[in-house]
Amino acid sequence: MSANASKTYLWCASCRRSFRHEDAADAACPICARTLSPIGKWAAMARGIMAQELAPPELMAKHRQIIRMIWTRNGMGEQYYRVLEPGIPYNRFEAQVTALLCRGADEGWARFVLPPSPSVDESAYRLEFDDENRFIAELTALFERDR
Repeated sequence: MSANASKTYLWCASCRRSFRHEDAADAACPICARTLSPIGKWAAMARGIMAQELAPPELMAKHRQIIRMIWTRNGMGEQYYRVLEPGIPYNRFEAQVTALLCRGADEGWARFVLPPSPSVDESAYRLEFDDENRFIAELTALFERDR
């Protein structure tokens, strides 16, 4: 490795990620195979932070998992499943309702309340509705079967 290579990283403009020289053979991106450009270490770190390179991709999955755990606790997910009889496997039902509740949170008719730090008090983790009728209508429409 040259002295210059030890002072730089390689940047993929397509993937918005940086790589060490030894991780990118022939200056090709190991993810998309596009040509990488040399970039200084500090610039690579700054670009990486700006591109959220340091945020692990599983963060979004963990967030959705917490939401799923809140709305399904105490058997509520199974109760909704039995009442609605959606005609799909339970795991797909959970995923679709979780997505619906995430959308509800984005739109402001559902709200997830979390304590500021982890707590053994399960009541500190809860789902609240600003418009309960909206939730019922959205849930019904999501699984309405053509008859």
